[in-house]
Amino acid sequence: MAINLAKIHRVDCAKLALSFLPKLGNTYIEMLNDKDRVILDETLNLSLIRDLLKSFMPLRSMNKEVILHGDYWPGNILWKEDKLVSIIDWEDSGLGDPLADLANSQLEILYHFGMQAMNDFTNQYKSMMPEVNFTNLPYWQLFAALRLSTFPEWGLEKSKENKWRKRHKSFVRQAIAQIRSN
Repeated sequence: MAINLAKIHRVDCAKLALSFLPKLGNTYIEMLNDKDRVILDETLNLSLIRDLLKSFMPLRSMNKEVILHGDYWPGNILWKEDKLVSIIDWEDSGLGDPLADLANSQLEILYHFGMQAMNDFTNQYKSMMPEVNFTNLPYWQLFAALRLSTFPEWGLEKSKENKWRKRHKSFVRQAIAQIRSN
């Protein structure tokens, strides 16, 4: 997964007519300002996340704009006999900082497979993308945590929802600790 995400992010956008794609950074800013869009589940500290992100906006861009999948997670990767055959569900694609995709993928992998899988994915991606500045990753992780906070509405079994709540909280704590240490 990390290899293919890096390949997506390495597509040379300069020679492509991509003006039809939205700037996903703008979408995330709109999400912060749309109080009706997300019901704030305070057990997941969503107000804290939103307020913290607002206090750091606008986020200074440190990476070149790339094509973003927008919803890159294991459920959108099709495999056949241990070979990736397709990446599906491009409806949330756009242009922006590669860290937006990375953070979204990190949280989805954490939900489904745990911390070690998330760390392995992240380390593989980082090793393939030395040109990416990862300084703003904790902010993008908080955006991902805000965006992917509606899982209680996804009809999960209660035990799975409880596990995901713990993983979400851990992900948010780690991102906030990194922000505060800088």
